[in-house]
Amino acid sequence: MSFLNDDLVGQIVNKVTKDDRKSFSEVCTQWFKVEGLSRSSLSVCLDRFDFDLGGALTRFPNIIDLVVWGSSTTDTHLELIAQNCPKLESIIIYCDDDQGSGDGILGAKCLLALGNGCPKLSQVKFVGSFAVGDSGVVALLHSAHHLKALVVLRNRLISDEALRAIGCSSSITLLKLVLCDITDVGLGFLANGSASKAIKELVLATYHGVTDTGVELLCRMCSLERLDLSCCGELVTDIGGVAISTIQTLKELRLESLTSVSDTTMVALAQNCRNLEVLELQECFRVTGAGIRTFSGHKGLRRLGLLGLINFSQVDVEIVALGCPLLESESVLVDSYWSLDPTWSSELMHDNTKRVIKFVHFYS
Repeated sequence: MSFLNDDLVGQIVNKVTKDDRKSFSEVCTQWFKVEGLSRSSLSVCLDRFDFDLGGALTRFPNIIDLVVWGSSTTDTHLELIAQNCPKLESIIIYCDDDQGSGDGILGAKCLLALGNGCPKLSQVKFVGSFAVGDSGVVALLHSAHHLKALVVLRNRLISDEALRAIGCSSSITLLKLVLCDITDVGLGFLANGSASKAIKELVLATYHGVTDTGVELLCRMCSLERLDLSCCGELVTDIGGVAISTIQTLKELRLESLTSVSDTTMVALAQNCRNLEVLELQECFRVTGAGIRTFSGHKGLRRLGLLGLINFSQVDVEIVALGCPLLESESVLVDSYWSLDPTWSSELMHDNTKRVIKFVHFYS
């Protein structure tokens, strides 16, 4: 195969599946080199005793998407990435170590270096209880000037101080914070800073700290198109729900385990959110068929999730199905146990209802 130049070999490797790239690289020295130069994504486990991160990054200098995981992830690893991945745009970091301080396993210094060394970095995701602390997020935001998406999952160290820095960012369009120590104060930083004009997608899942007071502040986020609010229990009520309905830019809304939200919120959403295309309700027990029916006649609704709801009927779904012309096929999700109820028999349904409804297994 020596008669093939590097460009032709590069075109060949681009046609090779991900699973076959290793075999491709073992054909000869030239193919090994070209496969390394053409690779744009890489997933590495730092727990392998024989793994050399520096060597891997040297072989793959054009990495754009990188996934790193393992209990042994350290600042040194991120500094190596900063030094060797100038084209990096996306990184996902899993830190399995359950021991960490208030500053996190990954410190401010290495995250500052990551942003400086990877000027194209636009998406960062941290997973782990102690993966990163407030100071690390602040440092990353100071150096990663083109950061558009920040995701932090299952982190006990992220608090309102991190949101103070995020609120000053004008580049972040997607923010996802799951099981972080966020309160109404932090939401105030988002709503009153530059982020209020930039964030289009906001996902917040917290077991405490967020109440109606914080949710009402989200009305100031003038670019928000997708909002996911969950695990707030009784702390978010119809006061917050009605406030959400005033966000005119909202296209997708997901509410989970908001046990104090009722039909009052549904009425407000149906009347005010004319651009709403997707509404997903999960375990919002106080929402009933009366609230669901208020969406009949909504001209933009395409998908509707009704999982974990207990006080509605097949008739309520049928009224919505016949009144919402844009509902997609199998777009109305309901618990599969309803299919066992004789009143939900397909023989009793209108053809359009049968088209849009989908029974799914849901476990609360």
